[in-house]
Amino acid sequence: MKLKLILLAAIALIFAGCAKKAPTFSVAQTWTEKPTKLTVVFTEPVVENQDDLKDDIEEYANNFGEWFKQELKKDYEMYIKDAIALDYQKVDSASMIIETDHVDSTEFKTPKPASMEQGNGYYLAISNVLFSRREDAHANQAYYSSGAAFGANVNPGQNSMAFAGETIVEKGLWIYADYAIYNQSGERVAFGHEEIRSKFAYAMTRSDWEKCVLAFVKRSIARTPILK
Repeated sequence: MKLKLILLAAIALIFAGCAKKAPTFSVAQTWTEKPTKLTVVFTEPVVENQDDLKDDIEEYANNFGEWFKQELKKDYEMYIKDAIALDYQKVDSASMIIETDHVDSTEFKTPKPASMEQGNGYYLAISNVLFSRREDAHANQAYYSSGAAFGANVNPGQNSMAFAGETIVEKGLWIYADYAIYNQSGERVAFGHEEIRSKFAYAMTRSDWEKCVLAFVKRSIARTPILK
C-alpha cells in the first residue's frame, strides 16, 4: 500500500509539471519599431510590512515612492543605456486608469495613464505594485527506485520516479506588479503581470528589494522592440 501511494504521488507530480502555465505577458505582433522616447509612469508602491521597510531602507521609510523611482531609473537605464530617451513620472491613483485585457482565458489588469501626450513617444505604465515578505512551504522532491528512497541531491537512476518528500520552507521578498506599454498613438502594444521573489536564507536586506525591482524591469521590456 505504501508503495502504491508513493507511485500515485509521483504520477501526480509528473502531470502537475506538464500542466500548461498561464501566460504572464502579451506583446502585439504588429509592434516592431524601437521607440525613440519612453516615459515610465508609476503609482506609489504598497509595502505590506512597514517594519521591513524601516529595517532595510530606513532613509526612504516615509518616501518609498522616491526610492522606487530611483531604482526604476537606475535599472531601465542600465538595460536601455542611451538608445532611448527616458523620463519618469510618479502619479496618484486617480491619474492611472485600470483597464482589463485577456490572453486566452487569463485576465490582466492593464494600467493606463489618464493623460498621455500623443506623438510624444511611448508610455510604460506601472501600477498595483506590492512588496510582500512571505514564507512558502512546499514538499521537497525525493526519488523512488527499486524499493528505495533517495534524497533530492542523490542520483536515483534512470527508472526512478519523483514523489513528495519532507517539507521545505523558503523565505522571500515578493514584488507583484501590473504594467502596460502604449505607442505614440495611445494604443496598447504590450501588457503583463509579474510575481517575482528574491529568496533569502535568514534575514532580508536592502539587496532583496533591489533584486525584485531589477528583475521586474528586465521582464517588462525583455520581449519587446525596446531592446532591439
